[in-house]
Amino acid sequence: MRSIISLVVLVVLLSFGNSLFAQGRGRGNGGGSPAVQSRPAPAAGQHPNVDHSRNDKDTATTAHIDHPRRDADKHISDNPTLASKLQTLLPAGTNMDAAASGFKNKGQFIAAAHVSHNLNIPFDQLKARMVTDHMSLGEAIHSLKPDMSKTAANTEAKKAQEEAKKDGKS
Repeated sequence: MRSIISLVVLVVLLSFGNSLFAQGRGRGNGGGSPAVQSRPAPAAGQHPNVDHSRNDKDTATTAHIDHPRRDADKHISDNPTLASKLQTLLPAGTNMDAAASGFKNKGQFIAAAHVSHNLNIPFDQLKARMVTDHMSLGEAIHSLKPDMSKTAANTEAKKAQEEAKKDGKS
């Protein structure tokens, strides 16, 4: 009788253990949290590693921990001197917060503004290539100025990134 009970317990434990093991596997990475992997794909403009389904009350106290700042506008509007400098690089009447939204960080936005100004590339087109099409600054330059070599485009991107660093420090 004991051996039958032991056998039943062993079968139950093995079945339960296998189902837990199977839940930890997904998306080809061999593991991970099932809660994270079962989330729906993020909407356009949303960060893929942030749970956007939570309400504002849930995120208000943890925004600095689990909600990385994606939009550069949160940084630009905090610095009126920088915003004024960038306004001279962008078309007259450009809304700074709208122009900066969508970029991964402040430096990327500032570098794009410099490239737009330096190479006479429409800022909205450059932004679309970088934000929507997920191109690097060099790739975006080359796609909008196909007569420019990839090497020259990357050189212009590096130049703009250096200008962005200088502007970010001031």
